[in-house]
Amino acid sequence: MTCGGIRSIAIILLCALSLARGTSSSSTAAASTLRGDIKPRARKRSKLSPSNNGPLGRRTVAFLDPSSSGKNKSSSSAHDDADKIMSTTRGGDSAAAITVEKPPSIFWAILHNWLYFMSLGFNAVNVQYLVREIVDGDAKAKPSAKSIALSGRIESVDKFLTFLGVGFLSALSDKFGRKPLMAWSALGFMVTNLIQANTNSIGMLYFADFIDGCSSCMAPLCQSFIADVSEPSKLAGNLGLFQGVSTGGAFILAFPIGGIVGSKFGPRLPLLIAAGFQALNALIILFLTPESNTNKSTKLSLREANPIGGLKRLFANAPILRTAALTYFICCLARCSLDAQFTNYSNIRFGWTQAQAGPVMVLVGFMLAIAPRLFISYFGVQKAIMTGISVLSLGLAGAGLAPTPGSFIFAIFIVSIGCMCLPALQSVLANLAKPGERGATLGAVGSLNELTGAIGSTLFAGLLAKATADDGLFGGRVPGLHFLFGSSLLLIAWGISFHGLAYKNHPALGGIVVED
Repeated sequence: MTCGGIRSIAIILLCALSLARGTSSSSTAAASTLRGDIKPRARKRSKLSPSNNGPLGRRTVAFLDPSSSGKNKSSSSAHDDADKIMSTTRGGDSAAAITVEKPPSIFWAILHNWLYFMSLGFNAVNVQYLVREIVDGDAKAKPSAKSIALSGRIESVDKFLTFLGVGFLSALSDKFGRKPLMAWSALGFMVTNLIQANTNSIGMLYFADFIDGCSSCMAPLCQSFIADVSEPSKLAGNLGLFQGVSTGGAFILAFPIGGIVGSKFGPRLPLLIAAGFQALNALIILFLTPESNTNKSTKLSLREANPIGGLKRLFANAPILRTAALTYFICCLARCSLDAQFTNYSNIRFGWTQAQAGPVMVLVGFMLAIAPRLFISYFGVQKAIMTGISVLSLGLAGAGLAPTPGSFIFAIFIVSIGCMCLPALQSVLANLAKPGERGATLGAVGSLNELTGAIGSTLFAGLLAKATADDGLFGGRVPGLHFLFGSSLLLIAWGISFHGLAYKNHPALGGIVVED
């Protein structure tokens, strides 16, 4: 029998064996390779499958052709790596091999945001007492209207500068990677806490928040890290886990510990501890954390990276993107009614100190740790948005009208459940972004969030100051007026989402990336 006949029989036998195993496509490639006239090609990917170098981490495909064994010195070592390589062989020859590198774990992003929010928790429960100490001369006295208003204005400086810069910093991370910008954010917040802990000047308080505002980008960068390494169908749940563990898990510890330390030693020591957390955070980022962005953008568009460009990215595109962004903006603004003045309100309304407010903040943190992921998984993204907005509105109204500490705590419990709408909306916005532009899109979302903080910090501090003054609005009978205002905003958000999201059969609402 001729050599060509033997080769033909070998091809037929190899194809029959592969068909019996149900892998006809692989056998065709292997037979072509054995024949020597066609080199194997990677199977064509569907539109929704992960790219070879995309947000889900690197996916490298290598084919080892026996005819090129003299040219490829690494083929034998690759063939020996049983954990990474699958190969079809006959007579010791490798026909094809596929190498798959797992993306980094989402828990790197969770760790860094957790450390950041540990510092934020130590700061948040004490910084308003520091403002009282500087303005009123006594951190433990009832806050004056002047100190309440000042605390809101200082926070607005931070939020407004973050709004101006977070989109640019996030776009930089699309080009240069997440790690350098995450380190910048950690170091900036470290310096902020050091300045606050050592000043008696109102001007230096503004300067500290100026630095914070120019470096704040940790949360959107960590969200981009999550988007880089998550499968589209798991992104909403991973963002819920991220919010729960990194934000809620940090607050569970930071609020009570920071409150106790601040109550016993004054508000400055907790700020020094917060600075120490960020020094540690920066070291881990620089020396241990892997880079998640393997699909770096080749260009940086300053036009799109500025805050106005970020808002255009969200509001001047597809109607569903515009609707989701507007709903998210209103929900975040309403939630600021809880965040902006919790410490001052609980002290005025119920006489709580840092140590007493801390355990209630733990409840918020604990619910944030479990509620979003649990309820998004139960309801699905679309229903989680609608249900979450309704529950959040109910909770804020209850907090504003609660006459006793017990009823106030129960209302906060309801608020924490309603916050599931926020990661659900974030997942829709992320899934509507192109893989190479998720950092910029989530940066725009972070920028939008900071704009709500800039507005809300001053707005809700002003409402609280006017509602609790001696000649306050409604005779001072509605100290929780800012909560009621936030609740009314959510009614508007619910109407917008009902019209634009409730009955839309769009892939992004089901956890699927939409690509052009």
